[in-house]
Order: sequence, then structure tokens, then C-alpha cells
Amino acid sequence: MGRKLKVQIVKDAIRRFHHLPARTIARHILATHGDLYDNDLEVIRSKIRYQIGKNGEASRKTLADKSLFRTGPVKLPQSWSKKRQPYHLPVGLGLVLSDLHIPFHEEKPLEQAVRYGQAESVDWVLLNGDVWDAAAIGYWATAHRDFNAELEDIIDTLDWLRQEFPKQKIIYKPGNHEYRLPAYMMNHAPELAESPLAQVETVLGFEEREIEFLDFYQVVMAGKLPILHGHEIKHITTAVNPARGLFLKAKSYSAISHCHQTSEHSTRNIRGELMTCWSFACLCNLSPDWNPFCNDWNWGFAVINVEKDGDFEVVNRRILPNGDVR
Repeated sequence: MGRKLKVQIVKDAIRRFHHLPARTIARHILATHGDLYDNDLEVIRSKIRYQIGKNGEASRKTLADKSLFRTGPVKLPQSWSKKRQPYHLPVGLGLVLSDLHIPFHEEKPLEQAVRYGQAESVDWVLLNGDVWDAAAIGYWATAHRDFNAELEDIIDTLDWLRQEFPKQKIIYKPGNHEYRLPAYMMNHAPELAESPLAQVETVLGFEEREIEFLDFYQVVMAGKLPILHGHEIKHITTAVNPARGLFLKAKSYSAISHCHQTSEHSTRNIRGELMTCWSFACLCNLSPDWNPFCNDWNWGFAVINVEKDGDFEVVNRRILPNGDVR
């Protein structure tokens, strides 16, 4: 097993650095796996020369695998790109809650949105990102740096939502604020970044609460309607409103949250098809320290009906300061 490992290390290094001299590749192996070769540079160099056919005609003839000879073909490396499959929401009526930014949520509009969903007897609930603010581990300086207290509040809120919707399917699509946890791990504890113990779904206990946690940047499909949190698409807020900005990028009907604003944009394409885009409002503090005045935010939520054939209906609701739903 030891000999096979040493040969494989040499082969991998040659494939990776085939354009470099044998001695340079040997120095790399010495630095990374030197103990396996008694830290002898010349031993490593000789093994490299053998694999690339530079140890003489006799060695070239006896070597069965000639794929690493410098005169051989070069293979295209396998792509690192990740293929993401969309998540399809169940058929039926659903409630979309977005941008709670717990613990900076607003209790009255959140309760109103939940009561509305209960009155409509929704079949599922989509938490469309930034449900957890994660301020304590954010990049930007903030006076709120109590991670444990923040963690308790988001867990209690999830338990409350499960209590209010005991039989409904709850789907949690992460937004840019949920990504603060893996980003923090990569920056401060990279050894733990890939550990299952450090993942958002583990920290917040989604499996125990029967909440389905989606992948970062995964598209959610409500029938034929694509839904994103919104941070995945850049510069949509520079248009007249977020929904129009979304249409200019998506060029199709679609929906987002993230912008904390209720908006809608409709137009017809050349085939006469109606294309409508929506942005869903937030359920958090409308005047945070970092943006206290003159923003266009409002409270709200959405209800979406998904038909079996993929058709859909979106009802985009606002919640007024007095708690009335419009």
C-alpha cells in the first residue's frame, strides 16, 4: 500500500505540473510528502523521471503506463463547477415569509402574516432567506455581538413557526445573511468549514424541527415561477423598483425578496404572453442603525397558489403600520 501511495503521489504531481522540470516537481513533493521518500530529493526526482520516460530506453519499454510521457496527450481536467438542481414547491397554496432578520424582526406584522396564512389554510410555508440576521458573525461592525442570544432567538422563532403550522411543510431557502455562518467559518476556522457539525442546518436543528433546508443559491420553483432570495442577482435595485430591476435581469416572470419592498412589474413579450415579476416585502425593523431614514422598505408577505400543470397565482400583500393587511 505504501509503494502504491508513493507512485500515485508522483503521478498526480506530474499530471498537475506537467509543464515544470522534474527537479521542480520533486521539490514540491518533498515539501508536501517528503517523509514518504526519506526526504531525499534525488530519490523523488528519479521516480518522476521514470514515470515521464526520461530514465532511458530500457525503462520506457518496461513501464506499462506510458500516459505520463512528455510526448503523450494531455487530458482536459474535470470541471469544479457545481450543478444546482431547482427545488420544486408542492402543489397547493403556500405562504412566503421573507427577511425577518431575527432578532430584529417585528412581532406584530410577523404574527399578522402567520394568521393570514392560517386563515387561508396554506399547505406549505417558504422562508425565503434572511430569516436569521446573524449580526454577531457579520463582516460589518455592529454593537450587537451576542451570538448565543441571537441563536436562541432564531431557534425559538423556528419552534414557534412549527407550532403555528404543525402539519404544513416548511421550506427554508437561505439568503445572504444565512451565508454569514459558513463565511465566518472559512475566514476564522477553515478546518471546521466543511464539518457537518458547523453547518447551518446542524446549528439550527432543522431535521429535528422537520424543516427542509435548501442549498445556498438554489432556485425554488413554484410551478413555473422561479423564486430567489434576491442577492443572487446584482444591481436590481437601481431600476424604478425591485420588480422591474428583476425583470430586466431575468427577462421572464420571477420573484424575489431581499429588497424589503413590495413591488410588481408586468409587460407583454412579442408572443403576447404576460410577464410579471414580484418583489416581496420584509418582516423586520424598517429603520435599522445602518439605514435608519428614507428607505423604501415596507412590511409584507406573499401567498402563492401552485397548480398541477405548473400554473401559479401570486398574491403580494402589504402590512400597514397599524397591522392591517392590504
